[in-house]
Amino acid sequence: MSPLSRFAHIVLATLLVSGTMECLRAAEKHPKSNEGILFQVCDKAVQDFFTETRITDTTQIVLKIGGGEINGFFAQTLIESFRRQFSSLYVQQSVPGVEISASIREVSVAYGEPFSESFLSARKCERQIEVDVRLTAVRLGDGKILWAGSKSASYADTVFVSEIQNIQQSSEHIARGVMPVRSAMERFIEPFIIVSAAGVAIYLFFTIRS
Repeated sequence: MSPLSRFAHIVLATLLVSGTMECLRAAEKHPKSNEGILFQVCDKAVQDFFTETRITDTTQIVLKIGGGEINGFFAQTLIESFRRQFSSLYVQQSVPGVEISASIREVSVAYGEPFSESFLSARKCERQIEVDVRLTAVRLGDGKILWAGSKSASYADTVFVSEIQNIQQSSEHIARGVMPVRSAMERFIEPFIIVSAAGVAIYLFFTIRS
């Protein structure tokens, strides 16, 4: 086998191994859905509210959740967060204690600029998710406002661009980020790589036959 043929074999083998390893890494990683992260971030914002207000966990709480689709989306998460914190939780104003009103003020999902960790690796981007919760705590005995404001929390990680459509499907009616676009350089290089790989494969085919 000539030196040129051996070099072509090495190039093709490298391409195949790199592509296989990248596929295996992508298969092993199962990113959280946007829906799951939105619930997680909402719970974090509520936990920060608990820390700041310092309302004792034995206080009887009447929880009022705002209306609308977005509040309905987060309602179960809000109820679970308050239920874990307070032993006595109600949804009707029939007990003395503190009434807490909670509503989602803002939700955002954003994807950063795409990038690749190596020449042949799949494109990735940063995912940033944020939830802002408006909360008001009123003592029912005398109507005193104990706390009023909003709490926000965020989450950031890195995901494969090819997975974005799947991970945001469950919550895109609530918050949908703009899909990253390929740069001009990527649009130029990708066809070049495909053509080069095809050329090497054709060369090897005829070299081996001869």
